[in-house]
Amino acid sequence: MPRAPGPRGAAGGRPRHRTKTEDMFHGVRACAALFAHRPAEIVRVYLEERRRRQFASLLEWCGRERKGFQIVAADNLARLTGATHHEGIAILARQVRRWTLAELLPEIEAGAVGRPVLYLDGVQNPHNLGSILRTAAHFGTAGVLGATGMLPPLSPAAVRVAEGAAEVVPVCDLADPAADLDRLRKAGYRVVVTSSRRGEPLFTARLPERPLIVLGAEGEGVSEAVDRRADLRVRIPGTDAVESLNVSVACGILLGEVWRRRQG
Repeated sequence: MPRAPGPRGAAGGRPRHRTKTEDMFHGVRACAALFAHRPAEIVRVYLEERRRRQFASLLEWCGRERKGFQIVAADNLARLTGATHHEGIAILARQVRRWTLAELLPEIEAGAVGRPVLYLDGVQNPHNLGSILRTAAHFGTAGVLGATGMLPPLSPAAVRVAEGAAEVVPVCDLADPAADLDRLRKAGYRVVVTSSRRGEPLFTARLPERPLIVLGAEGEGVSEAVDRRADLRVRIPGTDAVESLNVSVACGILLGEVWRRRQG
């Protein structure tokens, strides 16, 4: 049986192996956002022939900057990415930056007043993180925070689900969540803890001007240590036919309500 043709492109040769600080990102919007926001961190580009015209400017840039690119078959791209939902393009690049609070706080304070901040307390599913980032970008969230070692990695799968949002919404690791939450409170934020069973109904609650919205893991909910710092507890009213909403769905409802009030 004849072998499938190998990759071809500007540099040819075998696909380059990634280092520990690189990832093989994939997906049309994820790769377009990567190119738009941090082209200097691109190492190599792989794409199917069907994406050549759509990403012509990226390939032209690769030629100017002497970055390798290869036209590959769909099955080769699946092997390179380890994913079937690669959408015909992948970019080998440095991993998405993780922020510290010391880096993020000046950015938050320089931005528009009232932009919410999210704190994910035990949310560890990468696909949920990707969905939350996508929603956070849509509603102008200033950042997504979590305890160091507890937030899931910004894996290529999470970045693809985020549809480009991973490049515009900072993800911040908090080394000392209790102290860092207190620091954000001193900066004017008020901690809004969400619950499926208790708290004021979201749509009638008096939300703070600068909300720091806490979302807990499905099942476990918000930890006691974080819950003790709540300035307000809210719940999303509904029929109670199910125990709770998916965390990314709840995130969308909460941020949508914050956005609605800011616009009104």
